[in-house]
Amino acid sequence: MLSKTYHLKFPDLDAAQIAAPFVTETLGNAIPACNMTGLTILIGKEGDISVNVFFGSTADLKAFEKNYGGFIETMKKTFLFKSTGFEGVCIFSFDSREDEVA
Repeated sequence: MLSKTYHLKFPDLDAAQIAAPFVTETLGNAIPACNMTGLTILIGKEGDISVNVFFGSTADLKAFEKNYGGFIETMKKTFLFKSTGFEGVCIFSFDSREDEVA
């Protein structure tokens, strides 16, 4: 599994909360278009947003970069933040999901 990770550092939590809907909408729309196998978006109390995007193949990752890779530059036109990121191969992932019975 391949992963693209972004770390966005905003001046404070309020700024991150204002930017969060843009991040979730943009990347949420990319799920079917880029055949994502996973997407995790976290917001921290210090104004950080962490994004992990997972792909099953290099072709899917390249499609994402081609069609959605510029979302950081688009955000920089509106929001004040610093960003870092990297591509990697997932070496360990754990997700325990329990089915809820209503």
